[in-house]
Amino acid sequence: MTRRTFCPHCGSHKIKNEEPNEGIWRCQHCGYQGSIVIEDGNLEKQMNEAKKMEKLSKKLMWRR
Repeated sequence: MTRRTFCPHCGSHKIKNEEPNEGIWRCQHCGYQGSIVIEDGNLEKQMNEAKKMEKLSKKLMWRR
């Protein structure tokens, strides 16, 4: 299994190491910039599921 990097903010895999000497990463999807990235595909799935649940709960709250 290959390891991929993911944004800790939005879970996107469109993240690049902008400054390798300083370890600064930048997400092309949400604009996150920092030194922390995720290298676990299972965690990405969990983040996506949590976001779906959050959107669903907001929809349900809106209907009340």
